[in-house]
Amino acid sequence: MQIFFATICNIFLLDIFCKYAFNLIERFLFHGLTDKGKIDMQKVLLLAGVACFAATTASAFDFNPYISAKAKYAFARNEIKATGSFEGKDKINDDLWGGSVAVGTIYNLMNGDFRFELEYTKNADAKDKNNKVKTQGVLFNVYYDFDLKTTVPVKPYVGVGLGWGQTKLDYRTKHIKDDGASMQIGAGVNYKINENIALDLGYRYITYGDFDEEYHVGPFYEKIEYRPRAHEILLGVRYEF
Repeated sequence: MQIFFATICNIFLLDIFCKYAFNLIERFLFHGLTDKGKIDMQKVLLLAGVACFAATTASAFDFNPYISAKAKYAFARNEIKATGSFEGKDKINDDLWGGSVAVGTIYNLMNGDFRFELEYTKNADAKDKNNKVKTQGVLFNVYYDFDLKTTVPVKPYVGVGLGWGQTKLDYRTKHIKDDGASMQIGAGVNYKINENIALDLGYRYITYGDFDEEYHVGPFYEKIEYRPRAHEILLGVRYEF
């Protein structure tokens, strides 16, 4: 009875999570720099809370903790828009290395697994001739691993994540540090080496926290809108206890 109740709760919570997550994804992908694309931090916190509660409920009767580490190659695509007295648009596009570490738990189902994890991720600096960007973030991720029911220990997966991202931006003569809601969506494949160790190869699209900054110097006014994005390829290892 406990397992049945917990399963129903998690299906309900997953439905809420997915509705909020895909709403945020749609706003990021289709509204870009417009006001409609801005993220409500209260909704992000609510979504993270729902996911955390789902993970806690699941682990109440099936707790399989793990740790993971990943190296990644990122195609950083950073958009900057300045309005006011000094208007202009810039892009800081760079290809760079990064890494991430995570702790999580696996919730086993009949046809696959849910994984809930807390991840810290960081990239090397993205640069052009005059500007530099540093990005890092903390994400709560939810993955679903598909069980193919084959003799090969391979499981493809899909995942989404929400959390907090921080950016340090050196732009023109300004040095800006700010943070905001971060989001990722991706897919990949796991290969189980043995009972405890699995290799992970994946791709994700991630944002590290949009922000707007306003400056007033005498009669001059400038507003800077910054949108950090990246396409990332990740290769890592997971150890299950």
